[in-house]
Amino acid sequence: MSNSQAGESICYHFEITDRSKTTALLVGQSTGTDVNLSILEHNPNDTFTTIGISTNTGNQDEAVIALTEPGHYYWFMEVIDSDGSAFDFGATVVTNLDEHEFNDTVATSTILPDKQNTIVGNMDSINDVDYYQFTAVRGQNLSVVLTDDLSNEYFFEIYNSGWVPLPVNTYQSITGLQANQQINLRVTPNTSLPANPENNYTLTVASIVASFDHIISGESNVTRVPYSAQSDPYLTTQAYNELNWSVVLKDSTGAPIEGAVAIFRFIKDLADVENTLTNYEVVSDENGEISEQINLTFCNPNIPSVQHTEYSFGYKNVWGSDVEVGAWRLEIPTNKGFDENGNPDIIGVGGENVTTVTFGHICDQDLISSNPS
Repeated sequence: MSNSQAGESICYHFEITDRSKTTALLVGQSTGTDVNLSILEHNPNDTFTTIGISTNTGNQDEAVIALTEPGHYYWFMEVIDSDGSAFDFGATVVTNLDEHEFNDTVATSTILPDKQNTIVGNMDSINDVDYYQFTAVRGQNLSVVLTDDLSNEYFFEIYNSGWVPLPVNTYQSITGLQANQQINLRVTPNTSLPANPENNYTLTVASIVASFDHIISGESNVTRVPYSAQSDPYLTTQAYNELNWSVVLKDSTGAPIEGAVAIFRFIKDLADVENTLTNYEVVSDENGEISEQINLTFCNPNIPSVQHTEYSFGYKNVWGSDVEVGAWRLEIPTNKGFDENGNPDIIGVGGENVTTVTFGHICDQDLISSNPS
């Protein structure tokens, strides 16, 4: 554009056909030229909305970055001063966006809900910046980690009286927070490398799982095989046809956590672990709860029939029970990182000394005798 005059307004139209992020530029102004740049959106009712404005003083370059949905837009240029020299205006449009754009400023940060969050993002250009904000509603302990498979494509920072670098691919625990304290995080590209929108990073911002409640049981009417009849192994959990497992996952304040994970590892037959191990991985609901039922279906006894006594309603009942012995283990990732062996830090039921809890699937029970006691 050349031969502009002070006080003049200049307007040019452009169209966006895909959801995108547009960087509108006005550059190359001479020392005697000062032009402000705005981007206007043409609304369906023929009104106009200003979606960004740049008013740098003098002949400094102007730039407006905005999220642009499909539609019609305008460069709107207001000439403050001009010596008639030419200047350039244009736009770059990027369509390969992650779902969290537009979050290129603190004011437009992606607000993360009060739950365990896992976000997949990218850098759509070398000028992209992604801001995230999480509020520790109860002042609970948190962990954050940015995972980058290339390990050098992104920079990760947290705000603490200024932006403080955090190592990539390393869990960071954040403790000592006040109720409703805000955590601000920033991801930026490594400008020494070309931006590749096809490469993603993964950001995890999570309340640390500090404790849990659990119930693992069969039906309420199970006639149990007692320890006195079967002690090696003792059948800690017993069921006929249904095994129910439920947990409530809690943060450092004792409040439930939404979006946390529990893994129930169930071995139906200890004599054939490889073929009967099933892992159930479930995410907690808004109440921090997980409640699942496993239908046991077929049953293959794998120990000799157990004879045991039950006293009920004044009778001494002698039973013979055919049992399939299995086991279970409950694992809950804390999201604190890794232990000294390089494994994910977990809490749960089952550990180094007692790795699993023995389970008895009662295939069949025969009443051998029943006499008044």
